[in-house]
Amino acid sequence: MNAALYRRIRIIVGALTLAFCTLAFADIGNWVSAQVARVMLWPQFVPSLLSLGQGFGWLSIGCLAVIALTLLFGRVYCAMLCPLGVLMDFSAWLARRTGRKRKLPYRPGKTWIRMLVVAVCIVGLIAGTLLPLSLLDPYSVFGKIVSTVIRPPLAWMNHTISATGLIQPADVSPVSWIAAGVGLGILLLVIVAAVTRGRLWCNTACPVGAVLGFFSKHALFRLQIADSACIGCSMCERVCPAQCIDFRNHRIDHSRCVMCLDCVTSCRKSGIHLHLPSFRQGRVSDASGECLADGVGVSAKSSTAHSLGPFGKSSLPATSRRVFLAASALIPVAALGQRRHRGGRRESEDEDCGDDCRTCPNCLNQHNKIPVLPPGAKSLEHFQHHCTACQLCVTNCPEQVLRPSITQHGLAGFLQPYQDFEVSFCSYNCSDCSQICPTGAISPISIEERKIVRTGKAKFFRGRCVVFTNGTSCGACNEHCPTQAVHMVPWKNGLTIPKVDPDLCIGCGGCEFICPVRPNKAIVVEGLVVHERSKPVDTGKKNSVREMEEEFPF
Repeated sequence: MNAALYRRIRIIVGALTLAFCTLAFADIGNWVSAQVARVMLWPQFVPSLLSLGQGFGWLSIGCLAVIALTLLFGRVYCAMLCPLGVLMDFSAWLARRTGRKRKLPYRPGKTWIRMLVVAVCIVGLIAGTLLPLSLLDPYSVFGKIVSTVIRPPLAWMNHTISATGLIQPADVSPVSWIAAGVGLGILLLVIVAAVTRGRLWCNTACPVGAVLGFFSKHALFRLQIADSACIGCSMCERVCPAQCIDFRNHRIDHSRCVMCLDCVTSCRKSGIHLHLPSFRQGRVSDASGECLADGVGVSAKSSTAHSLGPFGKSSLPATSRRVFLAASALIPVAALGQRRHRGGRRESEDEDCGDDCRTCPNCLNQHNKIPVLPPGAKSLEHFQHHCTACQLCVTNCPEQVLRPSITQHGLAGFLQPYQDFEVSFCSYNCSDCSQICPTGAISPISIEERKIVRTGKAKFFRGRCVVFTNGTSCGACNEHCPTQAVHMVPWKNGLTIPKVDPDLCIGCGGCEFICPVRPNKAIVVEGLVVHERSKPVDTGKKNSVREMEEEFPF
């Protein structure tokens, strides 16, 4: 293929990838359907790999297709299908348009750093947390950047313009300053690295780049520097964003090459080109994946002898041992990151507290409860083992009840979503988050299945209720319960007071959201560590939580 044509294709495909992923993660108007998102995100490596482990059909084999593509043409995924990689190229292009010149001389690859990154992610999986992977996976990192840095300003613009009546306002859940700070910090780090060092992130901190780099060393088609045509102008080395071309020795580190082909298009003498390597005796590849030109590299015999131990067997390099020990040390750290929920809380329904139950810290409240996971998450263990905190479900939740956690899931679940019933509730007739989740952390369920999935249980505290404290009628929780798990029973002086039927409760949070009691609400929905099934309810009509349009009588 002509290098100039390939470059145009790379730019077009990369621009489409960047535009769609930005739209999906900055969605404030439900523009992207779950079905379209799942198809378009098919080639994203880590989500597809996690989903493949659960056997979710053809949409889960995107990682295998990426590996096959890498074995053919090298790290094409990094060049045009990775949104973070395309963002880096775009940032570097903008910097060059402003007149900034960058020098990208050849630098030897830091193989031990890439090994350490992969080892840390694997150790995290073993320890039961995806925190390292969620902070390093390029797809998830891009999602955090867009959802916490770009989406809030779009929401502000929407509300500003909607005040004029030109467009409809969109509800967007607030983003914590910590989550926004993490997203902004990662964005600045990525941009600075891209402007000054090209694809430094991809070849040091990215686990996907490290894995695909292993396969790209064995790619069928590779770049080669032709001895007869090369005049040593160093143009190829200067434009290589991966800093993997050593023009002096005519060497290319294929494990780091992202197949942008900028070197090919910049060479005026056709001194570097894509070719199908011939595996004859005069050509070998060293352990780092650097293809050596004919007559330049070491002999196959000396290369083999260098890699063998004193007894003819391959010995483990000292670097590998250091990586293994460093990664193993993180297992207890990750274990300490699991959240320890406060003990000694008063959790019995209808139980009065000896202190003022409205402010008693020993009672269950909306701040110290077990967080409620999205319907389809199955269990806390399953959720934390598969969620990379990409924020796609957060941005595409119609009710905007999902928010990235800070301390709710502990360190192990940092930025993984939870349901915040202080800002909204989980719709009884919605399962969008389960349909759009690319990793399988939220398993796909239908709306009918969602109506009987119990994600939490409502617990009523009579000592906080305005019926008890003020002697006035309320019943807001009853009116906003879609399954009538919260119903009113006779109390005194002609008043009625709420009572919870746990068999009917699905944990949607409608009752907690509408409860007017402050600071601690009279009814609290606490999450279940393992999701259950509730008793089916036939109300004879579509269930929905009533809007808060009427004033309460107190």
